[in-house]
Amino acid sequence: MTRARVFAVTAVCFFALTMISASAVHAANEGQADLDKAAELQVTATSLSDLEKVAKLCESALKKGLDADNQAFAKQLMSSTLYQRAEQLCGPIFEQSPPDRRWPLLRQFALQDLERVIEVSPALGDAHLLIARLHALPGGDSLRGAKAAGAAVNLFEDDKKQRSAALVLRGGFREEAEAQLQDYGLAIEADPSNADAWQARALVYLDQGQAEKAIEDFTSLLKQNEDNFSAHLALAEALTNLERLDEALPHIEKAIKLKPESSLSYTLRARVKVLKQDIDGALTDLDQAIRIEPRDVQALVIRARLYLVQDNIAAAKDDIERVLLISPGLAQGVLMRSLIYAEEGRMGDAIADIELLLKEDPKNVAWRLQLAGYYIRDSRPSKALAIFGEILGEDKDNVPARQARADTLLSVGKHAEAIADFEILVKQEPENDGVLNNFAWVLATSPDDKLRDGSKAIKLATKACEVTEYKKAHILSTLASAYAETGDFESARKWAGKAVELGAGEDEVDDQLKKELESYQQEKPWRERQTVEEKADPVQPRRSDFEA
Repeated sequence: MTRARVFAVTAVCFFALTMISASAVHAANEGQADLDKAAELQVTATSLSDLEKVAKLCESALKKGLDADNQAFAKQLMSSTLYQRAEQLCGPIFEQSPPDRRWPLLRQFALQDLERVIEVSPALGDAHLLIARLHALPGGDSLRGAKAAGAAVNLFEDDKKQRSAALVLRGGFREEAEAQLQDYGLAIEADPSNADAWQARALVYLDQGQAEKAIEDFTSLLKQNEDNFSAHLALAEALTNLERLDEALPHIEKAIKLKPESSLSYTLRARVKVLKQDIDGALTDLDQAIRIEPRDVQALVIRARLYLVQDNIAAAKDDIERVLLISPGLAQGVLMRSLIYAEEGRMGDAIADIELLLKEDPKNVAWRLQLAGYYIRDSRPSKALAIFGEILGEDKDNVPARQARADTLLSVGKHAEAIADFEILVKQEPENDGVLNNFAWVLATSPDDKLRDGSKAIKLATKACEVTEYKKAHILSTLASAYAETGDFESARKWAGKAVELGAGEDEVDDQLKKELESYQQEKPWRERQTVEEKADPVQPRRSDFEA
């Protein structure tokens, strides 16, 4: 081959390579026109539909083909546009009070945009953070929210404020209190000014029964902003739960001043007034709370309970009817309805309501004890004893169940079994005047010679008198019976006489105390064995409403 021929071949090859390279460049930039349109439209975009067009043009440009630099630009433009659109969709959710009624649909659209954002730009921490916020709302996906919050925590390592916000969100998705407290603590460490972190941690402390720690956090929160309504109210509730009522009231007053049209403050102040024995004042506050918010279930339930205390059963019924219309099957409402039935003597209906609650939560100890109490009032002590036995089988240290069983055993004349329970109780509750008194009474008055122990009864009854400052007639009468059992009738007459003086005016109690005193005047010890006659189980159907 001649040199000219070789040159010709080389020239052809060069031309071919040039054509191939030009073709590749052209193919790599077929999407350029769409990208240019997207960039132009993004500058003038004023609506959600404009932003959607920008994102679609970017998507089209990427599919058609772009060189490396323009691909990076297109992805950045698309992710920022979709994030901007998601933020606008979230406005009616997070920035309106109350949120737009269409918020679940808006959340769905926003999440679609945000998931596409992190596909294109996985390092955009703001997108992960917004995903977490949306899933933290009712009905959100807690697993997806926790994952997004965790990603945001890692991505905002150098941005303390954003990292703190992400930690608060992650803590909210945690199930274990210890893990929640850890995240909230880290959030406070990252940004001590993050009020959400302080408040979230304080609420966990409250839920865990660590009221003092909660109070410290709420106090720190109020140092940052003394007009924080939620912090004043939560701090007041914590102080109320500790019965530090005089400390709680100023915070409730401040909350009322900050938001006079919030029913929550009046309801909480009513609770404080109940604890201060100011029933009329509590009812006034509850009336105000219900005027502000007629569907305030907590206020209605508390007011119904107070009406019941005042024997205003009709008013109590009205409130509970409203509660159960607002929240059908609400446990507080059903429980309160059972109390009303019991007050009316409709024990079958009261029992049926508690059984209804126990279908939902069979192991609820408080409800089981309430059911046992109703069985006792309905003259069916054997059913109550069975319940107490079940509870103690699950938890031998349950004082209320053991004390109730001991007292019930006394009522059916089973003194030996009652004494066995009292022996345990007096070690668990050495200052419990009810335990001390009833234990002393059975040791002093049981007809079973082998069960009586006068000396021990004197010690127990004396302690019960000391605990109650010698101000309860029935306990003084127990001390008298204990002295009588030992043959010290002079002391028996002394204490029985004081019991009669204290019990004067209560006809049934007065008569009983006088009979005991007469016995000691005749130098006869008192003997007593109660025997409740067991009633057969009723067969009549229960009425489920409040008809007369």
